[in-house]
Amino acid sequence: AREVRRSVGVEVQQRSGCVGTGLWSTLRRFIQVSTKDRLPAVIRHAGAWRRWRWPDGLSLLMICTVTALFAIGVMMALGYSSNARAGDTAGDSADEDVARNEDVVEESQGDIVTAEEDDMDTCANCGKRGSDTVTLKKCNACHLVKYCGVDCQKAHRKEHKKVCKKRAAELKEERLYSQGLERPEGDFCPICTLAIPFPMDRYSSINVCCMKRLCKGCVMAAKKRGMFDCPFCRTPYSNNNAAMVAMFQVRVGKKDPEAIAQLGYEHYHGGGNLGLRIDIRKAIELWKEAAELGSVKALYNLALSHEVIQADQAKAIQLYEKAAMEGSTLARHNLGMVAGENGNFVNSYKHLLISANMGLKESVDAIKGLFMRGLATKMQYAEAMRGYQAAVEETKSVDRDDAERLGF
Repeated sequence: AREVRRSVGVEVQQRSGCVGTGLWSTLRRFIQVSTKDRLPAVIRHAGAWRRWRWPDGLSLLMICTVTALFAIGVMMALGYSSNARAGDTAGDSADEDVARNEDVVEESQGDIVTAEEDDMDTCANCGKRGSDTVTLKKCNACHLVKYCGVDCQKAHRKEHKKVCKKRAAELKEERLYSQGLERPEGDFCPICTLAIPFPMDRYSSINVCCMKRLCKGCVMAAKKRGMFDCPFCRTPYSNNNAAMVAMFQVRVGKKDPEAIAQLGYEHYHGGGNLGLRIDIRKAIELWKEAAELGSVKALYNLALSHEVIQADQAKAIQLYEKAAMEGSTLARHNLGMVAGENGNFVNSYKHLLISANMGLKESVDAIKGLFMRGLATKMQYAEAMRGYQAAVEETKSVDRDDAERLGF
């Protein structure tokens, strides 16, 4: 029996070789068995553990290495889960901090706006706040600051003068190029409601009975229908100069701005149907009165008289700008020509483009001249041509074409 046990031990030792080899072989057999046979297999192979001996140095090193790697993996897994929980907590706190910072920024911006409003509600010189007893008024030129009175405005003038002039010039330029982009009401025929082509005196006429400018197409169409009176007010025509002057004076007495402007035109040129003498001073006085009543034509004629007769270029430009912002095409064209003569070709093109878009061929020709001299691009010239052609198309009608064809 002792020999049998000894031989069995030697066989187990030879089969095992080392603890590592026996361990891996045992694990493989354990994994290969099914789930229902797992427990019997463990019991069946449990007896082998009693017959193992302590491993040698190399086997012990391998076991320690495997155990250390397993422990490191477990520790890393635990550390990752804790870091993830900490990251979620930190992210939540960061979001809360960002939200609090946004609230603070909004509150600070609200404070800034309130401060600006407070500055606008205080006098720029003495710092008085506006109230029921203190009325603040904006600077008429720049609209940037307010004053409680004339004394504060005068005292602050030296400090505010430079900023005021700069802002006033910017506002003036904005108004100059944003207003007067369409022709005034007097440039449209009141019957067909179409714009009258340029030159207006060639394609229309003014009746002294109502002082309305009617296109020749509508006048010819009325005559075709047997209407030989004024197509607008139905007043019979008269070849008597005295009767025409009487009707003219009636419209002037009613403060008709167009009648007053036309009377000034008759005094300026003299003769005509009214038989008036040339009186330049009287014409300028009448144009001033008509301009105050809202006549764009009178305002343009007044500017032209300052340029040609009185040789006051500065005053003429001022009146031209005012007339251009009211829609005067000829005033806008003259501003473009004056700007070009002064070497400001950028502003010259801007003015000429506006008047070209209103249908003035002279402005298109002027832009063509800038293009030929290399002062305007091909795209700018093409833009002016398209605007001019579109404006001309809007003035066409069958009656006007017939009147032009028949030389009416």
